[in-house]
Amino acid sequence: MSRRNFLMSVGASALAGVAIGKGIMKPAFAHADQAIGVQLYTVRDAMAEDMATTLERVAAIGYREVEFAGYFDKPLAEIKAMLEHNGLTAPSAHMSPEVFANDFDRALEIADALGHKNLILPWLPPEQRSLDRFREIAHILNVTGEKAKAAGVMVGYHNHEFEFIAEGGVTPFDILMADTDADLVNFELDLFWLATAKKDPLPLMEKLKGRVPCVHVKDMDGQGNMVSVGDGEIDFKSVFEHRKEAGLKHFFVEHDNPKDPFESIKRSFEAFSKVVA
Repeated sequence: MSRRNFLMSVGASALAGVAIGKGIMKPAFAHADQAIGVQLYTVRDAMAEDMATTLERVAAIGYREVEFAGYFDKPLAEIKAMLEHNGLTAPSAHMSPEVFANDFDRALEIADALGHKNLILPWLPPEQRSLDRFREIAHILNVTGEKAKAAGVMVGYHNHEFEFIAEGGVTPFDILMADTDADLVNFELDLFWLATAKKDPLPLMEKLKGRVPCVHVKDMDGQGNMVSVGDGEIDFKSVFEHRKEAGLKHFFVEHDNPKDPFESIKRSFEAFSKVVA
């Protein structure tokens, strides 16, 4: 399922690691304050089939944080109980552009119920990628950002590669940086898509100092293919070392279409654990 179809399918639903005290020890990290998270889009089919078991498996690998991308018609109280049972927190969630534009108050209710502190606009379909549309998106982010900040939440935008394609010397990402209020709107940098666009994340993190609370940790092999973390060539260590200047708190492992989602997130957890050690 494409990200577009997935977001559309779960948008309506959105609007309607380790078990602490369960006899399982937390994994040890040299950076004890740095939890490793996973974007649940990676295991979306399993989430749709059996959310409770999926979250248990995620926690058993060692993940302590998750980023939601849909709630699959589950009551929020039930989801909250699943998170607590497995010692997981959910500091971030992806919400569709439709939710941002049309029902953001409900998104804030979801955030309050599940503990989301970051609500991310993750994607725009090809027909909506004009520079004028990105100016509209910047306005929507500013408006929702003001509401969110009053509720103790921040909004953000997650990049792909298309935001760095210039038109008349201007890129959509230029517009998002220039037209959004730095006090209201953050960014979630996707390291794979930055590599695809041939963009070094460190200069971007410097420009967006304090505005990058989350990143997507996705790897790329020598042929430009998305692979599990540790199987590619992206330098995650340098990003991690500059986390404080960027305001970076959350690292979410992701793979859009792995052959074996659970094997992928296990492999990625083991590899990224070495980065944060």
